[in-house]
Amino acid sequence: MRRLTLFALVGSAGCGPALAPELTISTAQSTFDGRTQRAIVEFSAIDEHGAEGSGTISVFAPVGELVEGATVTLVSGRGSVTYRCNPLEDAACAGPIRLGASWRGVDRSLIVRVTPSDPSAKPLWRAVPTLQPVTLYAAAMAPDHTIWAVGERGVVLPYVPSTGWGTPVATQLTSTLRALLVSDDGQLTIAGDDGVLLQGAPGSLAPLTHSMGRPSFTALARHQGRLYAATATGEVCLYDVNDLVPVAVTPQPLNSLASLSSKLIAAGDDGLFESSDGEHWSSMAAPVLARWMATHVDADGLWALGRRSTGAGDAILVRGPGPDWRSTSLPTGEVEAMAWGIGTADRYVATKTSVFRQQLGAEWQDLEAPAGGKAIVVISGLSVLVVGPPGISLLRVR
Repeated sequence: MRRLTLFALVGSAGCGPALAPELTISTAQSTFDGRTQRAIVEFSAIDEHGAEGSGTISVFAPVGELVEGATVTLVSGRGSVTYRCNPLEDAACAGPIRLGASWRGVDRSLIVRVTPSDPSAKPLWRAVPTLQPVTLYAAAMAPDHTIWAVGERGVVLPYVPSTGWGTPVATQLTSTLRALLVSDDGQLTIAGDDGVLLQGAPGSLAPLTHSMGRPSFTALARHQGRLYAATATGEVCLYDVNDLVPVAVTPQPLNSLASLSSKLIAAGDDGLFESSDGEHWSSMAAPVLARWMATHVDADGLWALGRRSTGAGDAILVRGPGPDWRSTSLPTGEVEAMAWGIGTADRYVATKTSVFRQQLGAEWQDLEAPAGGKAIVVISGLSVLVVGPPGISLLRVR
């Protein structure tokens, strides 16, 4: 690792010299590869009192792009920025580049070099602290590109790609939140344990119903203008006139809901189910027996992610419905979540230990994430946010 530190001395009346603020700038490697010509530049700072630095660092790059912007906010004395410089776009990126940084009068610089594109370059992940030591179970992007995530202890967290995680929304809840919808106007609908069902703007979330003793909610969907919630006891509830109308679907937990044309689809431990009106349900003839964890609908139809009903619990992804269901073998591992990238040919699946990608019908690629996750949000291009592990999220930047 290339690492340089600047120390400065200032006069202190009667006490001799004292250390000025200290700023360190480094990259994982001074020459970084080329598939997207990106590298993470990290900073650490200590103030004049020897405490963890605070405030913002100004970063300078003569060519290329500072992806999250030229200002880095310090959290617990540390911060980072993604630097991108593509020689195919700017010939100046092919040589040594001096990056600069300034904080509280301390200036630092670091020379990096971008090499030509390397198709074998491995994906690069950055662990981004959520500052909340809880597991996050669901995440979704709002129209303003803020990503909202919900999880244990009633946590509702905003993530802004340019600045990172923000301050939690005050919910006064201790129940685990497990499902999240974001409307076109930025309204949040959130459901979770103990019958919690909230809706509203992020700063003014309010209960949709005050009935207590309801089962825990596991999934949400909007279908034909109506709001539906699935439960851990196998019911699908329709929200109607300030109350919930439950309909029994299966004696086993339901894990996901999806709207497919005129049908509402429920997926769970006992199979796949469909309904035209939310009241009358029938079992779908899925191609394999599995515990279905997640569903997705696109132009190709319904996708369902699950674990086969075998001792090994192998992961399976199927597309249907109808007589021509198709299945895809997935990498081994206990699947947790799935997401779609730009277009239908760019798919991501998270297991408990890693994240996998399939593009253009190719084989699944292990993106070698340092952990798995409960939810995935594709921000843009190769940028993918994975949430789940307590206290951190994972950001793919290459």
